[in-house]
Amino acid sequence: MNALGSRLPGVFLIGLFVLCNIACGRTWTTLEGRRSQGELVAFEENQVTLLIDGREYTFPVSRFSAPDRIYLMKWKAEKRCGICRKTVGADKMQAGVQIYHPACFTCLVCERPFLDRQSIRRDEWGGLVHAEHFRQVPRCGSCGRMFSKKTAKPEQFFSDGRLSCLPCLRDAVMDVGTLDAVAKRVRLGMSELGLPKPTGPVTMRLVSQKRINQEVERAHGRGSLRGLTMTTFRTITGGINAETTYTHEVWVLAGLPVVECVSVLAHEFGHVWMNESFIEASPPSAEGFCNLLSMHALQKETSKLAEILRKNLEMSDDRVYGRGFRDMRQQLNKLGWSGLIADLSTRRVHPSKRRR
Repeated sequence: MNALGSRLPGVFLIGLFVLCNIACGRTWTTLEGRRSQGELVAFEENQVTLLIDGREYTFPVSRFSAPDRIYLMKWKAEKRCGICRKTVGADKMQAGVQIYHPACFTCLVCERPFLDRQSIRRDEWGGLVHAEHFRQVPRCGSCGRMFSKKTAKPEQFFSDGRLSCLPCLRDAVMDVGTLDAVAKRVRLGMSELGLPKPTGPVTMRLVSQKRINQEVERAHGRGSLRGLTMTTFRTITGGINAETTYTHEVWVLAGLPVVECVSVLAHEFGHVWMNESFIEASPPSAEGFCNLLSMHALQKETSKLAEILRKNLEMSDDRVYGRGFRDMRQQLNKLGWSGLIADLSTRRVHPSKRRR
């Protein structure tokens, strides 16, 4: 199972904004001479965020060529609107360090301009609403981005009640072929930690939130989950052919952006390993360990969404997923990955020998 929520935007008064800009697309060159086309999204604290093929990636400024670094410094010195990200002239609105075109400095819900000293909610992506309209604005279920209901496309509203912003929708995993490609990335990262491939077949399915919730309820589980793992085993006893075989079914919520899908699959593959190993662990230990695997996978991702999902894992107040993650991270810091995996492996208890 997996439970990953989105952080809520904070409340603030006009004057407490954070810088976030975008420039036009261009060709970027690394120190090694590799080139790629991308749109500059942000340049903050020596970190450069580029939009490449619809997905945001963050790189250290030191990775870029000298001409690119000169361009970045000039770009950073220009004054740009915090909403449309185009340059701003004399006609502007200012809130703290951020400036806006007057036409852009409006609420996503009522579309009226913000006035001095009004309370505003801002998301991680620069979206703004009057505080009293916050409960009315649609928010992406993956990245937390607010968007206007009036300009949204019908496909942003899933039949199971979920919402998606356009950037996450463009990157959504909607077919098993894409899911398989993401799974290969995740399995490679897990093999680096010393976790073996499952011996039994793993069938992956993309399902709706309603379908996951129905199965969780049937199993007396809890929470609105992004993924679910079900393992069936068969044990043949006696004789020279004694063995245990496994079959696994992993459900993943359809329509998640690739980065979130990486996190969910890493978590669920952790359950596959624990199930095949017959590891007996409390729910906080089991879910906490699997969330460690999610964190490990997300640390390989350089997008802003990955950063948000990492913060969600760290800050979760859920007693199973959040507290369990932090407790298991303490164990990881003491033992390292090989030691933690070895420690969990000592808790193998075949179901036939467990106390009822």
